[in-house]
Amino acid sequence: MFVRKTILLRLGTREFRWTQVLGIFLGIITILMLVQSSAVMFDSWQVVRDFNKCVEFSGINELSSLVGTDQLLAQIRYADCKDSLYQITGAQVPAMQRGITSRQIATALVEPVAGFFFWAALFLFALFLTFNNALVIPIEEVEQVARPFKKK
Repeated sequence: MFVRKTILLRLGTREFRWTQVLGIFLGIITILMLVQSSAVMFDSWQVVRDFNKCVEFSGINELSSLVGTDQLLAQIRYADCKDSLYQITGAQVPAMQRGITSRQIATALVEPVAGFFFWAALFLFALFLTFNNALVIPIEEVEQVARPFKKK
């Protein structure tokens, strides 16, 4: 036979509302992180969008027609385009590839968008905590009743 007890964990009282304090604190943090993650997201979009323009500007596509320092300058500009794409999004372009594929675009943009939505969901949770007076969490405790031992 089991005895079940329900213990209620209550956060917040009439005198001091812990949930509102926690919600406001979490709200301030999530607003700051939303601003930061949206900046990273828009920066990633801009770098991915402008990568092909950067490659065209570098002149790497006409490398065989260039001579001397122009050829070296085109290679340096192309390496700079690849490096800025990697530094901002984490996407790498292989050495023989001149453009960015749709798979690379998707992998470059998934992380910033997911980070933005994570902080947005956490902000909604902070609003939930802020506008609740008290948070009650039921905790169940199960005890097993010991049988009496019989002497032989």
